[in-house]
Amino acid sequence: MSDAPDGDRLDAGAAQALERIVGGVFSVAPDGTVLYVNGSILAMLGEEASAVVGRTVYELYPQARDADFLHYLERAVESGQVQEFESFAPRVGRWLRRRLYPTADGVTVVVDEGRPGDSEDVPDPVREALHRARSAEERYRDLLDSMAEGWKETTPDGAIVVVNEAFATMLGYADAAELTASVTSANELYVDPEDRIRGLRSESGGRPRMIEAQMRRRDGGTVWVRSTLTPRHGPSGEVQSYRGFVEDITEQRDAEHRRREAEERIEARERALLAEAVHDEPLQLVVAAILRLDGLQPLLAPELAEPLEHVVSLLEQTIERLRNLVVALSPPDLRDGLAAAIRALSEGLFMGTAIEVEVDGPAVLPLAPEVEAGAFRTLREALVNARKHSRAERVFVRLEVRDETVLLEVLDDGVGGARASTEPGHLGMTSMVARAESLGGTLVVDSPPGAGTRVTLVVPVEEHLT
Repeated sequence: MSDAPDGDRLDAGAAQALERIVGGVFSVAPDGTVLYVNGSILAMLGEEASAVVGRTVYELYPQARDADFLHYLERAVESGQVQEFESFAPRVGRWLRRRLYPTADGVTVVVDEGRPGDSEDVPDPVREALHRARSAEERYRDLLDSMAEGWKETTPDGAIVVVNEAFATMLGYADAAELTASVTSANELYVDPEDRIRGLRSESGGRPRMIEAQMRRRDGGTVWVRSTLTPRHGPSGEVQSYRGFVEDITEQRDAEHRRREAEERIEARERALLAEAVHDEPLQLVVAAILRLDGLQPLLAPELAEPLEHVVSLLEQTIERLRNLVVALSPPDLRDGLAAAIRALSEGLFMGTAIEVEVDGPAVLPLAPEVEAGAFRTLREALVNARKHSRAERVFVRLEVRDETVLLEVLDDGVGGARASTEPGHLGMTSMVARAESLGGTLVVDSPPGAGTRVTLVVPVEEHLT
């Protein structure tokens, strides 16, 4: 039922009369506040009266979405004269004829269906030009709706200019009109609106941008998409909108996730086999060699005692390093927490180097078991990279709980310049980022040349553990 604020209500007879009008009617105060809407307008908007009455038209019709209406509204208020125009209304997705009648209390607007050029007083050349424009628009619309791929065009601030049927279907809407009527900003479509904002800010030299992100479906589910953002510039060179194809890559992402899981299982198995082989053969042979040398010591000349002790000392260091290698290769033991597992790993990885390693963080973190195991693998890769490539003097590992996330960082004071690697046996930064995403988190690598490397992994906490 339509309504108006207290003190501005229409009398019952007037309200009943306006409700019987087939077209839409609404009234606004001089400052743009909506005072009254009839049932036709509410049906057109798909809104309840409480969502419209009392708000300003500047909230309901942002400048980028219905500039014509706001322009004529201001003219009606300033001039006190009736204004009439026809244009496409993005909010409802069709052409409307609107007449604006100034009153003592503001402006009353009568709305009905319309198309440019329908009025008899339109000159023939104008009518013909409008007909060509309308035909071009219809061809453009038909082209968009005939495409199997999704398509969208949005303004820089997120207002939706146009979407095609394929994109609407991808997100679970009945058609494009339902999507544009239900969603006021493209930012609402993203699980993380920052994904779109980061994509717009990314430097591309004026070329199309490509982003991958999760979008929300109408039923509450999510879908992974790859979206092209091609800037469309205005006469002065400013970006008026971004448009491009949208591809559903959910199945592809799921396949990549399954592939990564399979690779990690294979990697874990290979590490376990290698650890077992080191423990069962080389380690035992070195122990046997030490025992043999101990047995030979009484039989050797006194002057050989010191060299023999040196050889035994070297073999004992070898045993220690082999044992640490076994620890580093073995599947992580997370029973004492992630911090303890990282400390044990660091002792093995950096044994025999001059690099100082410090691990700081709570013993227990509120992480799901699979997230904790994935975080360990990511941190292990970062530490291996620091050991092999950084030439650092110090490595610092920080584990910290922040609100609904856990921040895990590996910092070194080395040479920096880390980049994605495709070397055999090296997962590389690209795979680390993919693994972080599979955990529901993000990974950022900051590694300016000559200024060290900071690898930051942020993962969500498990709610019932917080």
